[in-house]
Amino acid sequence: MINLATSTGAPGTLIDRLAADFDRCNMERGLPTVELLCRIPEGCAAFGEHALTVPLLVKTILRVSDRAMEYAAGALLALCTAEERCIDEAAAAGLVTQLLLLVQSDCTERTKRKAQMLLKLLGDSWPDETVVNSDEFGRSEVGLF
Repeated sequence: MINLATSTGAPGTLIDRLAADFDRCNMERGLPTVELLCRIPEGCAAFGEHALTVPLLVKTILRVSDRAMEYAAGALLALCTAEERCIDEAAAAGLVTQLLLLVQSDCTERTKRKAQMLLKLLGDSWPDETVVNSDEFGRSEVGLF
């Protein structure tokens, strides 16, 4: 059944539909299917090929609902684990910032675990600006009054 869904183009259709109608109800209905299909290689490959998949999932984090956030994090975890290109794409879409905020939020422990695993995967993709050199920080040009 799942292989039939991926072979008939369901992943592309689902992402197009979610991107066109970005509302809570549709996201909560569609994202469990996205996460489920991302758990199999064929589904993961099909979603990974669609240009809107990663940006849409990143956009969902902290913007829709706790349920949608958990499914989006799970789908992103599957995609980023399977394809390194998705890691770079997710980092470019601002996922690191979203995840850092997510782990500090009131979300479920399961969602926090997914976010922490994603942060580990994204570790090499963090922008250089996130690292503060303590020597440079101490030599600020700002003087005291």
